[in-house]
Amino acid sequence: MKIKDALKAITMKSTSNVFYLKGNDHFLQNFFIQKVSKIYFKNHFFTRTLMLPDDMGGKEIIEKLTFIDLFEKHKIFVIREPQKLLGKSSLDLLEICKNPNQDHLIFLITDDWYIKSSFLKKIESFIEPIEMQSPFEKDMLKWAKYLIKEKNKSADYKVLSNLIDIAGESITHLNNEISKI
Repeated sequence: MKIKDALKAITMKSTSNVFYLKGNDHFLQNFFIQKVSKIYFKNHFFTRTLMLPDDMGGKEIIEKLTFIDLFEKHKIFVIREPQKLLGKSSLDLLEICKNPNQDHLIFLITDDWYIKSSFLKKIESFIEPIEMQSPFEKDMLKWAKYLIKEKNKSADYKVLSNLIDIAGESITHLNNEISKI
């Protein structure tokens, strides 16, 4: 699923609050997480927790996901490379993803588009992956127009084209160049 389609589905409230981001463009990953958090939490305070199975045990990750805090109602959990969870922890994560806490957003992120695992197959059986690959050259103009509009700026086609030439295939670089305008 494309980012645009996913955001449209979220706005129409026709999606769960668990998202599977697949691809290695970190700018797009952060962009998507920020957009989704604005849609879900609007102006409410929320906390954001990054969890890495390489640094944390599976049990600790599951405890964080299931802990109910009286003072911090809205939470975002970002789990990078969730396929690295093993045993009972991976089964528990699957159950949490099927029946998430409605005040939490869970983002499962796999940087490698081509990675295969039984856990990811199970996740993809009920959560459609959202593409986080750097866009092709033909889509860079759309992104340039969007980023210019987001920053309340304007530019003609020639300026956008030059910005894309400078940035290459990186949306991060494109966003940085647009910020300089």
